[in-house]
Amino acid sequence: MKETIPSEESNMEERILAEAEKLFFEKGFAATSTTEIARQAGCNQTLVHYYFRTKENLFTKVLGGKVKRFFNEFLSVNAGEGDFETKLARVIGSHFDIIRQNSHMTLFLITEFTRDPQRLEELKQELGELPSRLFGSLEEDLSREIAAGRIRKIEFIDLLINIISLNAFLFVVKPLYMQVCQQDDRQMQQLFDHRKEEIIRTILSSLRP
Repeated sequence: MKETIPSEESNMEERILAEAEKLFFEKGFAATSTTEIARQAGCNQTLVHYYFRTKENLFTKVLGGKVKRFFNEFLSVNAGEGDFETKLARVIGSHFDIIRQNSHMTLFLITEFTRDPQRLEELKQELGELPSRLFGSLEEDLSREIAAGRIRKIEFIDLLINIISLNAFLFVVKPLYMQVCQQDDRQMQQLFDHRKEEIIRTILSSLRP
């Protein structure tokens, strides 16, 4: 009979991933060691290498897992009921909320992909068909709306860049904005709520014929 693996041991891989995520996002890839990850996870370094072989593989798993959760949330939002504008508003709002809840990731991704562009290719392989499933569905909806004359002609990549750039900008400049404009956390949360609604209105208005 196959020996049952104790629950603590069976959860070790998830614990390593969780601690690695915290350390990678806090310190960056280069400044994080597998020794430190192992110590935080409560295991030895050998076990980290047993599950993931290299720090690079562990980093790709952490980043891929995080982005997969983002894409799956977008897919569930896009699959809901409603017309194109309603669904697009949900996607824009969901993207904004994800950045808001993970604001540290925006600068982290920019830094890591700039430092090592190969990481983007590794992430694409880890994500598999998820991006094409989401973007393909949105692009098809967009094409139908343009053909029906309900929105103006626009390239899908332009719409995507508009959404990402408008949603991400405030979080990129948040530390500078808080210091220069002397905003506290409560005021920033109010600004985030306002910007989310304003961005949705701006994008939807820009698409109308």
